[in-house]
Amino acid sequence: MLRTAVGTRGGLSPATDRGRSVGHRASRRLALVDGPRYPGGVRRALALLSVTGAVALTAAGCGDAATAPDAEPAPWTEGPPLPGGRLEPAVAAVGDALWVVGGLDDGLEVVTDTWILDPGAAAWRPGPATPVALTHANLAAVGDTLYLLGGLVTRDFVPDGRAWALDPGATAWRPLAAMPAGAEVGAAAVIVDGDTVVLAGGSTVDASVATVLAYDTVGDAWSRRPDLPSPRSHAVGARAPDGAALVIGGTVGLDALAPLADVLALAPGASAWTARAAMPTARGGCAADVLAGELWCAGGEAGVAALHVVEVYDLGGDAWRAEAALPVARAGTHGAAIAGALWIPGGAYKLAWEPQATVAVLTPP
Repeated sequence: MLRTAVGTRGGLSPATDRGRSVGHRASRRLALVDGPRYPGGVRRALALLSVTGAVALTAAGCGDAATAPDAEPAPWTEGPPLPGGRLEPAVAAVGDALWVVGGLDDGLEVVTDTWILDPGAAAWRPGPATPVALTHANLAAVGDTLYLLGGLVTRDFVPDGRAWALDPGATAWRPLAAMPAGAEVGAAAVIVDGDTVVLAGGSTVDASVATVLAYDTVGDAWSRRPDLPSPRSHAVGARAPDGAALVIGGTVGLDALAPLADVLALAPGASAWTARAAMPTARGGCAADVLAGELWCAGGEAGVAALHVVEVYDLGGDAWRAEAALPVARAGTHGAAIAGALWIPGGAYKLAWEPQATVAVLTPP
């Protein structure tokens, strides 16, 4: 979530940190309460929007801009719950295993915990703890290796550019070259392009950025790519069939008060980003991944609300459509595609510092 509440592809922070996404810096307009402070000592206002826990809500809930879905409702189910609540964790699929790394726990502490859900398992198991407690971490799987490329530390959301990899079967993370000094970010859009991981935009302690970095997993080296046209954090990253890097949505600042709908593309070898079909609902921090050539973008945050809306982008056809909404609004987490389904672990049901342990699973029709 943005830092509004205490956020990849890249986006909640205890509830709006990606306010910074549900946890970033947004001042909530509904009610101000005493609570965790964001960088610079700004008091976060929590959006007191009532969302009932395990009950299904209407398809387009409070704060959603979604219209009726164009297709038959896609079945939403629940996966095995996390061992505890988690807000603004990093999420990735390694093979058919789901990994949840770091984030804020039920006590709103940034943690080093790693949890793994193996295929067909009824419960999560612990994985190797990260060397540093991170939230809004930039996490990518390249083959069967996980790359943890910086993130934000402490509830002051200070960027930390140190990087590590976790090889298959390893019990500890190995250190990698750190991000260039002064370019450290968390909550970036993460794009895997062959052996390279691209980090587009992201957040520092006090601002979103337009910087684009590329990490060469073979050469263990960082380089720069053309900057985005404007700063943003908590955007989604993807790769188009034509090889272009894509950055979808995000937020202008460290809260969700100025969500973005644009889709930006950087073609191989290009010197500037160009526009593609915009997302129908402007938002940051949606839980997203690619299923059968389409990017599914679920939930997220905009203004003072977590969202139910689900929209699907045809990566080859450059067109969007609406799909069946989440049964309960969700922000402050990421999604991962496993065995033809989109898995969304943790996050929060509203822009508040309330980490959840539930796991939403969407299996497209």
